[in-house]
Amino acid sequence: MINLSLRNSAVLVTLLLLMNACASDRIPGPNNRMIASHHDAARYLVRMAGADLQPNSKLIAASFADVNNLTTSSTFGRMASQQLVSSFVIQGYSFVEMLMRNSIYIDSREGEFLLSREVADLSTEHNAPVVLVGTYAVADDNIFVTAKLIRTADNVIVASYDYAVPYTRDMRTLLRPVR
Repeated sequence: MINLSLRNSAVLVTLLLLMNACASDRIPGPNNRMIASHHDAARYLVRMAGADLQPNSKLIAASFADVNNLTTSSTFGRMASQQLVSSFVIQGYSFVEMLMRNSIYIDSREGEFLLSREVADLSTEHNAPVVLVGTYAVADDNIFVTAKLIRTADNVIVASYDYAVPYTRDMRTLLRPVR
């Protein structure tokens, strides 16, 4: 009887050790595919930007635009931008909240676009050396997204990432025109 109990204890300890070995020190990510895709994109952009992206600097984000009409966005485009911003903030970066500013073109139905001023002016005004921008295109089964970090001093793309989000019923809702 004691031998069986000792054996069961050994099996239990082994299983616990194996489970612990599979554990990650990563903060649990979102379980929604759209959110996970945007957070993955942000992590990649941070790695790719390297020295061009300093944690103590402020960044600016624009709504992601429809690639077929760069002056329009959608709820999807606004959420894509905001979800990437969330991931950047989790990683220790700061963003200027552009929804509260009048230095860019803002249409409540479309989003905030970097149209009304040159990017260099925004950089100086907000001390933001890098801007997050993006575009998306809707296809039959996916929404294809490109996210970029642009250095405002010279408009050079310092990081870019392409990814796809499945075109689901939720995505169709987020892409509907705002009434």
